[in-house]
Amino acid sequence: MPVKLRDLAAVVMAALFVVTLSTAGAAQAQKLDALLGTWDVKMVDGDREFVFEFTMKDGKLAGKYTGSSGTSEMADLTFEDHTVKFHVTVGNAMIIDFSAIVAEDKLTGTLSLEYGEAAISGQRRK
Repeated sequence: MPVKLRDLAAVVMAALFVVTLSTAGAAQAQKLDALLGTWDVKMVDGDREFVFEFTMKDGKLAGKYTGSSGTSEMADLTFEDHTVKFHVTVGNAMIIDFSAIVAEDKLTGTLSLEYGEAAISGQRRK
């Protein structure tokens, strides 16, 4: 049975799509390597300390925050262009928003809550 040119083109396009997805997935995994792990973070003024844990869960980026008021899962967690963003709900439903730039096992950024903003810095555990 002869192969039709249209059928061959469809097979080639499908194969290229799979290769593109695999390459994009590998590139995303390499970018996430800059973030994954456990981070010791503190407010720059030294007032509070936190632990951020970034992992992969079911193929997606996941995170856990631990601070003086306990442990909470990170919500709306994103990592794009070396910037991690998320928020956590702690205590009596207080929401804290975090945003930080990640480079060379260090992070610098801010936390925001109803009372204002504070600078944060941190380092990935070895």
